[in-house]
Amino acid sequence: MTFSPKHLRYGPDGVPILSAKQVEEVATEVLRKHCPSVLKQPAMTPVIELIHTLSKTTSLSHAVEDLGYHGHAKILGKVSFTKKALLLDISLTVDRKVQMRFTAGHEVGHWILHRWNYMNWTFGTHKSGAGELEDDEKSLCRLEERTPQDWLEWQANVFAASLVMPRATFQVALVETQKILGISKNLGTIWLSDNDPSHRDFQLVGNRLANIYAVSLTSIRVRLNTLKLLHDESARTTRSAHQLFASGESLPPRP
Repeated sequence: MTFSPKHLRYGPDGVPILSAKQVEEVATEVLRKHCPSVLKQPAMTPVIELIHTLSKTTSLSHAVEDLGYHGHAKILGKVSFTKKALLLDISLTVDRKVQMRFTAGHEVGHWILHRWNYMNWTFGTHKSGAGELEDDEKSLCRLEERTPQDWLEWQANVFAASLVMPRATFQVALVETQKILGISKNLGTIWLSDNDPSHRDFQLVGNRLANIYAVSLTSIRVRLNTLKLLHDESARTTRSAHQLFASGESLPPRP
C-alpha cells in the first residue's frame, strides 16, 4: 500500500480510524522506503537514523534533553506538531537505553500518523489545538480508559512494535533462536503455562530476541502477542485493555 494522509478517515473526536493491520502496513512502508534491509533478515531497526531522514524530508527537528516528569512518572518522549519537533528524554541514552528504540518508534508513529488532523481534536487539553503529545513511563503501552487519547497511543504502540520488530523477520528470528537453544517443540510459537520450565524457556528466548532487535523483554512479549505467537495458559481471570492491545485483538468500535 501507499500511505495517503488525505484518504484517512476520522472519528468525531478528530482521531484517525485505523486498524492494527493498517498501522502495521504504514510502518512496513516506512521501512521499505528508508531501511529495507531490516525486512530481509532479523536486525536492529536504525530508528534514530530514520528520525534524521524524516528531519530532511518532513522538516522534523529532533533533540535529546531532560523532559521532566508527570507527577512521579518520567516523560520519555514528546512530539509537537505545531513546532515540528520530536524530543527524547536524556535518560534513554543512559539508564533506559533498552527503552530507546521502542520509545523513539512510538514518537515517529505519532508524527507519521497523527500530524494531519490535530487541529480538529476535540478532547481534553487538545481542544485548544495545542498539537503536542507527551509519553511518560506509565502511559507508554497502556490502554486502560479507552479514551480518544488511548486510541492515539494504541496506534503509536502498534506502529512502534511493527517498526522495531518487523513481521517479515520476527518469526524467523524466533524459530532460529529456539533451534539454537535446543527447543524443538512448537517451533515458531511460545506456550506459557503455570510450570517453571515454560517461563524459563520464554525468558531465554525473549532475552535473545531482545538482543537481536535491541528492545526490552516487555516489547518482545508485546510483539509475540500482537503476532499471535504467544499462547499464555497461565491462570488469568480478567483482561485489561492493555492486555487486549498485547493480544492484537480489536477494542470495541469507537462511537
